[in-house]
Amino acid sequence: VLSEDILKEAVPGNIRKAEHFVAFLKKVVVYLKNLLLAANNVENKTPLAFLHEMYKTSALERKPLRFTYTRLNSLLRTLEVSSLDEYTALQDVANFA
Repeated sequence: VLSEDILKEAVPGNIRKAEHFVAFLKKVVVYLKNLLLAANNVENKTPLAFLHEMYKTSALERKPLRFTYTRLNSLLRTLEVSSLDEYTALQDVANFA
């Protein structure tokens, strides 16, 4: 469930175009993949510390992350994708972001 502030706020310009959004989402996936591959032990981080580390290593800003799930669903509806089961993993990443 999204808060009213997010629903009223406009999608950031750097993820409005489909190709920019796909590149952004790819950066998120690569960051998470590298994070999981490099992890030898479990670390407990606050959300703010996680976002700071993500920005520091991959230059991914916080604001577009709030819109990834909505933007992905919008893109899939626009493309009229019929089998959403193939995109479940990507939707999970977008939901996490």
